[in-house]
Amino acid sequence: MDVNKNIVKTLARWCLLLQAIIISTNTVALKEPDYVNMNVTIRNAMTGLIRPEIVYRCQSKRKDYGWHRSKKPGMQFSFPIILIKGESKIPAIHICNVRSVLGTATLVIENTYLDAEMCPKSSCAHVATPKGIVFRGLEWDFKTVFPKLKPVEYLELPWTPWPNRT
Repeated sequence: MDVNKNIVKTLARWCLLLQAIIISTNTVALKEPDYVNMNVTIRNAMTGLIRPEIVYRCQSKRKDYGWHRSKKPGMQFSFPIILIKGESKIPAIHICNVRSVLGTATLVIENTYLDAEMCPKSSCAHVATPKGIVFRGLEWDFKTVFPKLKPVEYLELPWTPWPNRT
């Protein structure tokens, strides 16, 4: 009888151990991913001009998104980027060259994981207007007791006029 009790106890211990391993692997699989997807959006808002089109090219260290043309106001271009959660201080840097009738602008876009948290589903955009490139999105308001996101709009970069040709 003692041998049977020892076998049953050993089997029970192995079953508990296997159950603990299975539960721990399931919780690891259910945890939140270590990355987040974000879209960088460039929108055309060149209203009031005879030729409202813009042409732009965005590139990062790893990828060139190519040249795109937006002929009418309201058209937009979005490209996805992946940001790593633990690296909130390391930005994903994209350089966008924007050209219009009014001139050129070289926009440097630095996005971190925290920016992706603030701008879900392309809610933040870089908008080409007759004044220049305007940022429309959300930023933290720390003037209140409990910080909250508030909508902002500001001029990021004015147009650099085309050089005079003679």
